[in-house]
Amino acid sequence: MESIMHEILSRFINKKKGEAKWVEELPAIIAASARRWNLRIEAPLSEDYVEMSYSYIAAATRMDGREVILKIGSHDAQGGLSQTERDALRLCNGQGTVELLDDDEELGVLLLERVRPGIPLGTQPDDAENTRIAARMMRKFWQPVAAEHVFRPTADEIEGFDRLRQRFGGTTELLPEKWVRRAETLYEELMASSTESVVLHGDLHHWNILRAEREPWLVIDPKGLVGDPGYEVGAFLANHPDESCKGRDRRELVVSRVNVMAEELDISRERIIKWGIVLALIWARWAVSSDDDGWRPSIERAEILESML
Repeated sequence: MESIMHEILSRFINKKKGEAKWVEELPAIIAASARRWNLRIEAPLSEDYVEMSYSYIAAATRMDGREVILKIGSHDAQGGLSQTERDALRLCNGQGTVELLDDDEELGVLLLERVRPGIPLGTQPDDAENTRIAARMMRKFWQPVAAEHVFRPTADEIEGFDRLRQRFGGTTELLPEKWVRRAETLYEELMASSTESVVLHGDLHHWNILRAEREPWLVIDPKGLVGDPGYEVGAFLANHPDESCKGRDRRELVVSRVNVMAEELDISRERIIKWGIVLALIWARWAVSSDDDGWRPSIERAEILESML
């Protein structure tokens, strides 16, 4: 347990305020999970492409020999277990996604299928093919919205611009106001012309699509949103893995991705471009809200997309 806690401390304690209490609670949560599901729990996943920003993620083995993943939500992850992730996985029922085997809301734990080999799409060298695969996984993920659900509407992210203004005395701080207004206007336009609302992954990018055995690819880590299908393109457009993008012209990449998505998703090229602009500004806002200088690439992406209209 000491080696596990050393790993956790190194990954979390210096990352986020308030994590110390969660780290202190982890041994008890891990032990309770082991008892609940008769698990032999291993050290946290340590592959370079595994990012444990909000959750403790470890491999484990059940008494019947099945390999599983134990995912424990931190206090930063909405107080523990993410209901939206759990419910999104339940809704998909393993069709194109990792299978949710069980959960414990009190412990804040998800018990998940272990994906083998589990290598992310981001390690593959062909960006156009990666885009095609991602688009097909998007379509597979989208589910009808039930009358009662826990999923957040995409409008919450647009309202985040007003929260940014409140934080910075009526300004959008580092973000150019003209781009924020453009995103807000486009969102209203796109939603007014929307003909479909679905359950969205909300963060479907290269590192959340894993090579698998049960299906060629499986999706992990859904955030669980509700809205127009076009919203889903934003996270993928924002990611540029070195394996497929290093040295490539960013405009060329954006144009190629938009064309592939328009073909695969049966969404107009113009609509994908406009959603891309909206999401570029949402990503920029996240960066500014986190005091991260990473907002600049998002504005550059919005400029490229705008020039394509």
